[in-house]
This record gives sequence, C-alpha cells and structure tokens, in this order.
Amino acid sequence: MVCAVFGGLILTLGWWGYTHLWNAPGCAGNYELVIRNGMVLDGMGGAPFPADIAISSGRVACIGSVKKSPGERGIEAAGMMVAPGFIDVHTHVERNLPEGSTPFLAPNFVRQGVTTIITGNCGSSTLGVRTMLNGLDRSGSQVNVATFVGHNSIRRSVMQRANRTPTAQELRQMRQAVVMAMDEGALGLSTGLAYIPGTYSQTEEVVELARAAAEREGLYVSHIRDEGRDGLAAVKEAIDIGEQAGLPVHISHFKASGRGEWGKASQRLELVDAALSRGQRVTIDQYPYTASSTSLDLLLPSWALEGSQAEVGQRMRNPQNHARIRSEMLARLSQGGWADYSFARIAYCSANLALNGLTIPQVSSVGTHHTATGKNSAPQPQPHIVTRTTAESQGGDISVERQADTILDLIARGGAQMIYFDMDEGDLSAIMRHPDTMFGSDSAVRYEDTKAVPHPRGLGTFPRVLSHYVRETDTLSLGEAVRRMTSLSAKTFGFPDRGQISVGYWADLVIFSEQSILDKSTYEMPLAAPEGIPYVIVNGQIVFDNYRFTGINPGKTIRRGLASQ
Repeated sequence: MVCAVFGGLILTLGWWGYTHLWNAPGCAGNYELVIRNGMVLDGMGGAPFPADIAISSGRVACIGSVKKSPGERGIEAAGMMVAPGFIDVHTHVERNLPEGSTPFLAPNFVRQGVTTIITGNCGSSTLGVRTMLNGLDRSGSQVNVATFVGHNSIRRSVMQRANRTPTAQELRQMRQAVVMAMDEGALGLSTGLAYIPGTYSQTEEVVELARAAAEREGLYVSHIRDEGRDGLAAVKEAIDIGEQAGLPVHISHFKASGRGEWGKASQRLELVDAALSRGQRVTIDQYPYTASSTSLDLLLPSWALEGSQAEVGQRMRNPQNHARIRSEMLARLSQGGWADYSFARIAYCSANLALNGLTIPQVSSVGTHHTATGKNSAPQPQPHIVTRTTAESQGGDISVERQADTILDLIARGGAQMIYFDMDEGDLSAIMRHPDTMFGSDSAVRYEDTKAVPHPRGLGTFPRVLSHYVRETDTLSLGEAVRRMTSLSAKTFGFPDRGQISVGYWADLVIFSEQSILDKSTYEMPLAAPEGIPYVIVNGQIVFDNYRFTGINPGKTIRRGLASQ
C-alpha cells in the first residue's frame, strides 16, 4: 500500500498513481534505503507534505509511514525538503568524458542537487552517440546522462567551416548522420546558429535535418541565430523550423541580450505563447544570471571566422580585412547599445592565462602579452561593473578602436571564453515566470585546479533559483520552482520514469534545507560550493552523503524513447 500523511485532507492524484491519506497504515518491508520525516516535494508543483520514502532496487517503493526494519540504511530528513533530483537540461560535458574505464564524475552538478544532465547542446556534440553512451554505461557515472546530436558537429564533419549552402550530396550525408545518431539514442537535433559553421546555414538546411529527427520522434533544441538586436526574428525562425519539420521546439538559454534590448523579453515570450496557441509545442530554459558566457568569436562578423585557425589568424592580420572587421564590430557594438567592451570579461584564454579575469579594456591597457607575477599565473578576477559603460571604468582611457584591435589580436591567438554582462534583471524574472521555463547551467564540469575564472552558474544555478528567486524575491513558489527543475524537464525531454517522486519511478532524489540553501559561487569566486544540500541520491544510491562524495557512480544513460533499465 502506498500512502502519505497530508494534513487531514484526502487528495486524489490521478495519474501520479497514489493517494494521500491521513493516518493511513504504514508500509512495511525490507528496503535498501529509507528517508524519514522529510517534507516531500513530489515535483508536480504543489506544496510539500510530510512522508517517509522507501527505496528498493533503485526505485521508489513506498511513500508514507514506513516501519523500521533490521539493518536498513536510513537518512533522517526532519526539517528538510525531499525533492526529485534536479534535471539540468543544458550542459556541455563532451570534453569532460573520460576515456577507458574511468567513471564520469560531475561533482559541481551533484553539489547543486542535479541527478540528470543533458549534453550535446548549442549544435556541438559527439557524433558517436552509441559509443559515448555505451562507454558511460560500462564505466559508470555520478549522474544520469542524455545527449542531443549537434548540427555544427555534423556540418563540420561534412563541410568543415565552409560558408556556403551544402550540395545535395552533402545534405544527404548530414541527414544520414542525424538519423544514425537518433537510432543510437540521441534525444534530437541541437543547433548553434550563432556559431561557426552553423551560422552559415540557411533555414531550409536546418528544417531538412530537423525532419530527420522528427521521423524518430525527436526534439529540436536551439541556441538561436541571434539573442540580441535580431532576437525576435531568431525566435521566430526556431519556431518556424519546428512547425515546418513537425517536431517540438526547445529554445536554449532564452534571453534578450544587449543594452538596447533590455525590457524586450516580453515580446519574445509573446512569440512563444502565440506558437503554443497554434498547437506548436515550444519550451525554453534559462540560467538565473544576468551575465552570459560564451566565445569571444561572437563579437565578430561570422564571415571573418571562416576556415582554419591559421586562415582566421591571417585574415585578422591583413590590414584591409582588419579594418573592415573592426568597422563592422564597432557598428554592431553601437547597435547593441554599448559604448565600449567593458561588459566583456575573459574567463579563459589558453594563449595567456594571465589575462583570465580581465575585461577587454583592462587587457587593452596591459596588452595581450601581459604576464602575471607570483605563484599564480592568473590574476585575481576583478569585480564586474555593468552600470558604467566607459573604458575609464575598467581599463583607463582606452579607445573603443583599441579595444576592438585587442579582440582581433586575441582571436588571432586562438580566441577566448568570455563572460558578458549583457542582460537585464527584469527580463530575467519575466522569462522565469513563464510556465514553460526550465533551468540549465550551460556549464561543463568544473575542476578545482582550473586556471580559468568561469561563470558562477557551474556551481550556483539550481541553489540560486531556490534561494534568491524563491526565498528572497518570491518570483516562483517553492513547489513551482521544483516542478520546473524536475517533472516539466522530464516530460519535455522524454524521461518517462524520472522527474517526480512516485512509486515505481527511479529514486533520483535531493534533500535540501528550504531556509539555508544558498549559492555561494560568484563572479569573483566561481568555484565556491553551495550550501544547504547535504544529500543527493541517484538511482537509489547515495552519491553525496552529508556533504561528502561516496565514490559510488550509479548514473545511467537515458536514450530517446526508452525508459531507463
């Protein structure tokens, strides 16, 4: 019998598969793990209710008053919330996947309460989906993993970085690559239409490849072509692709970037709502920060980045090309509402670690050859300033032309990963209130010995939502925030036995303190671990036990259309 104490009311929960009963008989049995006396947030959006949760064979076996049995492992959760493990719908971990028999570790995700991650986003993925997933199943993983197949990766394998329309043969090759990846377990097709070489593709090319995913009941997920001045057109393009190809659309890290776009998120959301009213399924995700993090390349016109790195570097050094590129950069900067590049800070520059943490005006003042002194090769990151737009705020009296030259020099040296302080808090909150918004960290695995100064979202995304946007600003209720992190994500991406606390579902669970959960990572200290999340359970096994990793790696791969076995 499945039961749960909830005030004095009897609530029939339909397809959930269980009923809350006051003083119902207890559940008895020999369970592998019992979580006792917690307040259960089942993932469906409602208020928490008191119950024990018993786990057997990796799945939830009972929700109710569980009788103690000899030798059981128990977790005392009095005063704590027990929720489904969070699903991070947007990550980038391909480069973190180990070779050989080494298990995949994702500690920064686990610390946030994440039990399932989706990778292969923004058009970049592995092309050997079966090999990747089989390797994870064989070697083990801290978390469950699913993947998309990336359009950019497919296009690059067929056409390199060519700026042209594919031939009929090339399009057939790309389509077949999508079909193969779908048959190997990919969730669908992802695009990164702001990146090389995806930006060189026309809508018709993407529609044809999306149709291949639709034939296998996949999704279309997109880093859209533009998130700034042309953002409305880019949102419309993503929706049109879904309608023409006949599959659901998910728009990644939904935003309105650039000072000139602040306050316009509602217009983009109206396009989403209009599509929903027509019957086109559209969902979105975001990270709860007003700064983004992506490549330095996005500050340049895409034509300037065609070809190999050597060709790009040569183009940067050609005086005529250099002048043309710089002119277009400065025009785009002004159109975006910026006076200079003080909103852009280097997170990681492989060519010169001493530049990590510096803004573009600061780099312009010291030069790209700047070297640090002392034991640490990277300087301490500087506090970001988004209210001042002159170069004087972060680098002295540095002309915007010189800043553009600095960017081109960095590109010629191999580029950099950046943090852009380019969004508005009001837009962020408006997007968060949309009922189809989920959360994604847009992060890779964070290593403690990194020389980078990365975005804090890698350790702070989920606790920040629950602390700042639930507890402090009441932007979302606690139950609704958890729904966005769990059951909505599972439903959207096709995980039929995850995302809610229900009997028979996999026991992916997080235990946290409603009052003390807190994101500690900042732009200056991005690797600080969150507080208030002492336990994380994946497939019924404890991977994070009273703030310590257990060394157990019970994660499973999740493949399109298949419940995890």
